[in-house]
Amino acid sequence: MTHNDDHKWVTTKRKEPILFNVILFIFQVFMIICFASLTGYDRNEYTGSEDPDKFDGGEVQERVHNFYGYFRDINIMIFFGFGFLMTFLRRYGYSALGYTFIISAMVSQWSVLVNGFFEAWSYSNKHGEFPSTWIFDMSSLLQGFFCSGSVMISYGAILGRVTPLHMLIMGIIEPIFFFLNVFIGEMNLEAIDVGGGMYIHLFGSVFGLTVAWFLTDRKSKECTDNAPSYTGDNFAMAGTLFLWMMWPSFNAAIAPLGEPQFRAIANTFLSLTGSTVATFIVSRLFSHLGNKLDMVHVQNSSLAGGVVQGCIAHMNINPGGAIAMGFIAGSISVCGYLFITPKVQRKLHIQDTCGILNLHCIPGFLGSIAAIFAAIKGLNNPEMYSKVEFEQIFRAGDSQASSNLIATMVSIGLAIVGGLLVGFILLQLKKIKGLKSKEYYQDSAFWILPVDYPKDVATVVAMNSATPEETAGGDDEEEAVGKEHGAVEMGQHNRIVQPKQDNKYHKQLPSDDEEDDEFKQEPI
Repeated sequence: MTHNDDHKWVTTKRKEPILFNVILFIFQVFMIICFASLTGYDRNEYTGSEDPDKFDGGEVQERVHNFYGYFRDINIMIFFGFGFLMTFLRRYGYSALGYTFIISAMVSQWSVLVNGFFEAWSYSNKHGEFPSTWIFDMSSLLQGFFCSGSVMISYGAILGRVTPLHMLIMGIIEPIFFFLNVFIGEMNLEAIDVGGGMYIHLFGSVFGLTVAWFLTDRKSKECTDNAPSYTGDNFAMAGTLFLWMMWPSFNAAIAPLGEPQFRAIANTFLSLTGSTVATFIVSRLFSHLGNKLDMVHVQNSSLAGGVVQGCIAHMNINPGGAIAMGFIAGSISVCGYLFITPKVQRKLHIQDTCGILNLHCIPGFLGSIAAIFAAIKGLNNPEMYSKVEFEQIFRAGDSQASSNLIATMVSIGLAIVGGLLVGFILLQLKKIKGLKSKEYYQDSAFWILPVDYPKDVATVVAMNSATPEETAGGDDEEEAVGKEHGAVEMGQHNRIVQPKQDNKYHKQLPSDDEEDDEFKQEPI
């Protein structure tokens, strides 16, 4: 077997897949045992006088009726929307979709247990008795989706630079910090956060950016595969559209019934329209490529209106105020991609692949601050709400504004602490199996690939046809394959090369001449 530096076949080592499979299997068995022994289904409170012929399903059916539509929409957002939103990288589509699928499924299970534990803890603080069984209902299942969304937001910051084992470890640890944050902010401080502006977007983004600080190096910042493709951007836009359409359900799912839930839907939709309008204006206004629209802005900043409404979507903020908030969030998000992200990468050495700083962190923080001022206004003008609404929204009473301020700071603090822990662990796991520079932002290390995988067909054919002996390799060396496998390298992609950018939030693909120099074909 000859070695070819231009087409080096980087294989997974033995330890990483073994550890991944063993940990995931043991963790699944652990969750099965916990579900069997600790949890119970939601149930009705029967009086004994129910007529079976006229029974309408009771409180459980009512909760199913109220929540299942939101459950379905958020299900689509997590597994389809978030997954496809991250498919813009030209050689990382399988990983973006696959890791989203498996980690979200696992986190959704794990969340029922972790959330049940903290709810039982909260119950024991109020009643002096720790429940022996944790009853879960539709709301508990929704909490699992919310936690999965937070983990996927964190994933966006480290997209392209992690192994399946890395994602598994983060998927196990992050939910613990997520629900600890919910326990403090929601169950004790009783902060206003109907759509997870603090608990999901702000927490998940700060957590992910902290982890990204550990996983950023010079080679990851200079990797040419950290770039979009035309097809990938189209698929990512499909994810954006599904998220955009379903986001009102995300913010309204656990809002109080009646007027607050309607306001959550209306304010979120209006805010999304405002951020979309702002995205197209600001993208063309400040673009350094001749006033052309940038698809990365459209895919992400158009969603900032949904994020900024996370805390206060159900409050009486006036329809015009909702649109204005979306417009401001969208404008700041686009400017973040243009001006803030390059500086964060250069000065703080944080490679934020998906730009979660601009889509989730900044809009989430703006929404958290807006909730403080909205609480002050509502407390000073109680006539804005009915008596029932007021008690449902302002659960902390006169201290509502200070509760929200404290909850915001706690969310940021716990995200940093959790991110430091997970980042340190993932950094140590690099000693077991860390991605090499040629593995960044591509699927080839962990997936069986089709022959039309972008650019490098010879390597893909070799990988898919190799014997187990060839793929085993050693723990400290990697096998390389050359042209003797009989495959012919795919022709170079024809593309329009854009003018060089001063502020890079996506790396430009090399020109055809540069690519030919880098990947010279050997005679066949």
